[in-house]
Amino acid sequence: MSACVSGCVIRGAHVPDCDGTATDRDGQLVECRGCLPRPAEDGACLCSWCVGRLTSTVTGLPGLVDHLLLMAEPSVSSPSGHTDAGSSGARPGEGMLYPAPLVVLDDLHAMVATWCGEVAAERGVTPPTPGLSRWTVPDTDGEAEPIGPAEPGGTAVLVEWLAPHLEWITAQPWSGDLLSDLGTATARALARWPMAEPDRRVTDVRCPSCGCLSLVVSPPATVGASATVRCSLPACGRTLGEEDWQHTRALALARAQTAATAGAPS
Repeated sequence: MSACVSGCVIRGAHVPDCDGTATDRDGQLVECRGCLPRPAEDGACLCSWCVGRLTSTVTGLPGLVDHLLLMAEPSVSSPSGHTDAGSSGARPGEGMLYPAPLVVLDDLHAMVATWCGEVAAERGVTPPTPGLSRWTVPDTDGEAEPIGPAEPGGTAVLVEWLAPHLEWITAQPWSGDLLSDLGTATARALARWPMAEPDRRVTDVRCPSCGCLSLVVSPPATVGASATVRCSLPACGRTLGEEDWQHTRALALARAQTAATAGAPS
């Protein structure tokens, strides 16, 4: 069984030749908290934990974009943060007000647009329409790069295009790079501009995969969106769709009612 290409490890588990120490980002010798690579899922290059992270990160991008737009108000007068949303070339100049949340939004959108292009090229499918993005001026080779959404909702359309390809993506050797790019960017954005409503740990419904009380509900960031439910244990990482979550809750309620009836005095 191959190791997860994201480089994640099992906490508390060590390779045979581990001496109990590791080197941190500053080059300092620290205690090794785990160095045994986590195995990838069958047919995939990512472990179940990273598959869940990738799914929740990608599907959560439209909500994060809406949140960043909200954080930019009332610094801008137009929904997209600039007066000419359809123009290409670059961000507004120094004389124009362009809030930091919109800079981050642009970077996220450009990242997603670039990865959509990579996926389309490798799968031989039609990429998303270029009109969803603003682009740099073409270089001498005629190449241009995305620099942000052309209009509000553009990032959500990219995510809608990318989501059906996620299962295929997890089987690619570069899937860890995509997860690292999007995961790091979204984590930095949320650290700077946290969502108002925090994640909620479920205390009465067990994970259908590992059986632990480890499910976490991430509330939807926008009206009409669905909550994200996933197992917080790195060894599991199960992500539940809305239908699976409703079914799991119904089963837990039925078992609780059966147990209560069996324990009631006659």
